[in-house]
Amino acid sequence: MEHSFLDLLGRSVVRAWLTQSQHSWRRLPVAHDSPHVHAPGANPDRILLAGDGASAGVGVLTHELGLPGYLARRVSGLTGRATDVDIAVSTDMTVSKCVAALVESHLNRYDVIVLSLGVNESLNLDSIDRWRIELTALLDFIQRDSPASTETIVLSIPYSKSRSGFPRLLARVVDRRAARMNAMSKAIISRMDRVCFVAFASGEDVESDGAHAYDQWARGIAPAVSRLLAPSWSTSMRTHVDHEQDRQGAVEGLGLLDMPSDEILDEIATTARDLFGTQLAAVTFIDSDRQFMASAVGMDAQDLDRKDAFCDITIRRPEHFVIEDALLDPRYSANPLVAGAMSIRFYAGYPLEALNGQRVGALCIMDTSPHHFSKRDAALLRDLAQRAQTRLWDLSEDRPAPPPR
Repeated sequence: MEHSFLDLLGRSVVRAWLTQSQHSWRRLPVAHDSPHVHAPGANPDRILLAGDGASAGVGVLTHELGLPGYLARRVSGLTGRATDVDIAVSTDMTVSKCVAALVESHLNRYDVIVLSLGVNESLNLDSIDRWRIELTALLDFIQRDSPASTETIVLSIPYSKSRSGFPRLLARVVDRRAARMNAMSKAIISRMDRVCFVAFASGEDVESDGAHAYDQWARGIAPAVSRLLAPSWSTSMRTHVDHEQDRQGAVEGLGLLDMPSDEILDEIATTARDLFGTQLAAVTFIDSDRQFMASAVGMDAQDLDRKDAFCDITIRRPEHFVIEDALLDPRYSANPLVAGAMSIRFYAGYPLEALNGQRVGALCIMDTSPHHFSKRDAALLRDLAQRAQTRLWDLSEDRPAPPPR
């Protein structure tokens, strides 16, 4: 039987150690800051990291110093592009819980999904049959819910022998189970497309002792991630437009349509205008049939028909959108913003997202003269857009609750 008396005894001893030992990693701090990490640059690749305590930031206070932050920076160093890492992690995450966590993650937005799972199951000495069934179900769900261009990486379960203070006898028992689970993972993945297994090399097991361990781990994972990412010229081919109903729900869920002027958003828009030397800048929301300006610098805030708004094009992609000279571009030369009284020649925008990743609006800059827009400019605009995005999240969180019906 898989659940032998020795398994039951071992499980009890492991639980007692985790609960009572002063060396237990459950006593360490865990990162609880924003579940979104960004490495600077332009044309971002999107990665979803889902998993258990090994990737949840145990031992650090911010995900920037955990696996998400180091992975984002390592991948960007290899690709030369920006990297966004979204996080669906918790210290008690299991394969079965991961399915529920990913249901709300809108998998169509990601280029690569990285799964770091199995630590809790190996500590619990779960059966290999249960691991096979639940991991297969999780990977089947990801393949059904993600586009054909999305790749999945399953990381091997790190061994407990490297964890400081963990009794050696217990580590041997747990690591034997982890080794069998890793072998089963490889067997499952060998029969699947768009999924690969990344094993830790000797010396790469993760200790819960600080940021340097996460950097070491990211160094081993980043090459595999970067190899799965499409080259920069095909970035737009890897993007997928969100369902409009879900996107509109996110816009309304923020509760910020027709919001009054906000000083911080105005400062961000002013910085964008001054930094790029343009006449105009705005923070916009794309509503169902209109563009609402939450902040406008150099012009009066005014609603525009959505069909005429350049920001409506911006929200259809996860990167910047630029028109260097609209008058010379037959796709936009007849647009009312170009041919009408505003006489816009130059536009650049970067999408703003709700917390669930739906693109709800943009930070944009405009001018009546054409401008060249470089890759460095795109990285700067992205940085300012992320500041505006964070402000929108804060404003949404602080808004009064709607009155009871």
